[in-house]
Amino acid sequence: MINIFISHARADAAVAERLARDLKNAGHETKIDTQQLRLGDNTIEFMNQGIAQADVILILHSQHTQKTIWQRNEADAALWNEIAQKGGKCIIIRLDDTPIPPLLGLKVYGKLDPSDPQEYQQILETLCKAILPEATVSSIISEAFRAESKNPFRRVRAEYFEDQPDLLARTFAPHDALKMGALEDVRPCFLEGSRGTGKSMLLLSLRARNFLSRTKNSSHHYRLFGFYLKLSRGAVCNAGIVTDPNSDPKALVERDAVQITDIGAQELIICLAESLISEITCCLRQKLLVCDHMSEKLLVENLHSALFGNTNERPTVIEDLLDKLADAHRDISAFIRRKFIYGENSLVPVTTFDLETFKRIIKLVRFSIPILKDTMFVVLLDEYENLFPYQQRVVNGFIKLAAPEFSVKVAKKLGSTDVSGTSTGQELQETHDYTRLTLVYDVEDASQLAAYKDLLTHMIKNIMRSEDLKEIEPAELLPQAAHPEMPFEQVLEEVAKLCKTSPSNMRNWSDEKMKEKITYYGEAAIYRLLYGKKGRRVEKRFAGFSDLAFVSSGVIRYFQEILSVAYHLSYNTNSSSSRIISLPPDKQSKAVHFVSEHNLTTLSRNVEKQGEALKYFLLDIGDCLRYKLLQHNSEPEAARVTIEDPELLDQPELEPLRKILNVGVREGAFQTKEGRPAFKPKHRSDPQPAELNICRIYAPVLQISPRLRWRTRVKCKLLLGLVIPERRSEALQQLKSEIMMYDGSKEGQRELF
Repeated sequence: MINIFISHARADAAVAERLARDLKNAGHETKIDTQQLRLGDNTIEFMNQGIAQADVILILHSQHTQKTIWQRNEADAALWNEIAQKGGKCIIIRLDDTPIPPLLGLKVYGKLDPSDPQEYQQILETLCKAILPEATVSSIISEAFRAESKNPFRRVRAEYFEDQPDLLARTFAPHDALKMGALEDVRPCFLEGSRGTGKSMLLLSLRARNFLSRTKNSSHHYRLFGFYLKLSRGAVCNAGIVTDPNSDPKALVERDAVQITDIGAQELIICLAESLISEITCCLRQKLLVCDHMSEKLLVENLHSALFGNTNERPTVIEDLLDKLADAHRDISAFIRRKFIYGENSLVPVTTFDLETFKRIIKLVRFSIPILKDTMFVVLLDEYENLFPYQQRVVNGFIKLAAPEFSVKVAKKLGSTDVSGTSTGQELQETHDYTRLTLVYDVEDASQLAAYKDLLTHMIKNIMRSEDLKEIEPAELLPQAAHPEMPFEQVLEEVAKLCKTSPSNMRNWSDEKMKEKITYYGEAAIYRLLYGKKGRRVEKRFAGFSDLAFVSSGVIRYFQEILSVAYHLSYNTNSSSSRIISLPPDKQSKAVHFVSEHNLTTLSRNVEKQGEALKYFLLDIGDCLRYKLLQHNSEPEAARVTIEDPELLDQPELEPLRKILNVGVREGAFQTKEGRPAFKPKHRSDPQPAELNICRIYAPVLQISPRLRWRTRVKCKLLLGLVIPERRSEALQQLKSEIMMYDGSKEGQRELF
């Protein structure tokens, strides 16, 4: 992601804003005065900051430039900054035929006619290539994950395993007793995790076609029969009756709302029946289950009777039964459309689908396929957060009342809205009714880090085995760098500054004391050496299995993405000529930075509505933490953002901040140990802080340390300023100033708060 400062005359503001918007959509950070300067802002400071921080200064030159003293000053400063300071690259775009000053003549890149769409698009594409002459991060990531490539680590999502479902089952088998043991237990459970934590993969590993394939020749072969369903809002949403995902159908009269809830419950039964029958069909066709023709026919007839009663039309093959269930879906959608959109008085198409019907279906399956007589049937429900609250209550009722006929495993995004009630008026209670599994590993906890690394080792070996590669230990696949990242003398000098002494004095200390200080401050010293000097562009190194596991922040997909990109950088589109592969440290490090940048820049399109705001909120928080890392005199690695007054988040005026924090937790941009707020206050007069830790995968692109050594304390009011566009610039400067005032002592804390 390149920082671009756009210099223009006020009369050319429309062109400048259009370019800024299109360059931002291409994944770059743009700065333009018409969008960011507010009444009372320091114009000169804005220009100086913009030019100093920019990788590229884009100067729009036109007939208006000579009449605008501020733009002429910007152009002069940008050129001097590039030549004398080795700063950002200057690029001139001509908007007309106005002569250009001789000094800027060599910087002319092209001419742009904003009224010509074809010419505009062409200059935009050429400009992007000039800004990034090498392949973009997005193109590299896309190539690394390409389905038809020879990259053994390309499968970073559940749908990428469609050609090898047995590989998914083996790779993501729930072998980790610390977190996953409950998945194969009869007790219902909620799997909670942010984007990329493997919720869907873990559910799919329990799907019958995958589980039976994985457990062949095992005594546990038929112990579990899972069938998978991705939850959706159903016919009510499709017909346009209710569109707000956070509300029940309150606009309808009470009787209609009850009817919609009942129809929602019946829709779910139809979907579950379809999923179960489809899974049985798949397992029969793959010969994972054995059932003779007569038994299959009897099963279809019995299932039809249980679902639709004794009718004249009785299917004898499974496919016909599935067709009839599909017809039931269509009938429900037509009924809702006629009743609630066109106001017709239509008969309810089906009134017999309920939980008891579904329990009867499972009993019939056990009876017709004797090998499943003692098998635990498991409903695998994904994307619970998609449901309306009334639909969640229906699912909760199934969870509470399912046993002993079947168990329910539900995957949902961490931090998403949910309800605890059921459609029967009871409450779904944690521990009593279900267990909760959080899938994000805390990599700063020794036992969880060990379990996470064990899971990654298991995944790597299974992938290598399936790709006919020689199995090696992760440390061999991901070797550490052979040499220190920075010379010892330079690190020692920087640590001495942090210890407020000289390198010569440190050399007089005992070896134990010196080692302690270097361990304590050494990482911060390396960051200051890499990023502290103006114009330096050296990237922090990340290499070795432990480093990559740590920076992936306990999220499986981030580790997979790093492996995939590192392999692509090492071997390009070809497979390794040897069965033994090893990813060089420099390729590992480059992959970490690519994956970090890719995940930050794609927040805008991956997260609906709030993605762009979340991206800039992360950039601003990262800017403050980087400033502290490079400048603070006692607590530089302070990436744990502590909200000191979380009780205020319920106030109406703080709603924009509350929304961005909720979205950040749900999407995994922020990680908390106990959700948000992380610690509930015992009394309002004695609140405890809520911690929001930036996911470590963003640390490389933000140029901050992924080690959460110390806290950075903030107030809600300051954070609120970052999410309000007209206050963003002022809030950022104030936040930088105040975090530097706090030095870790009680005196410093009293001065600041």
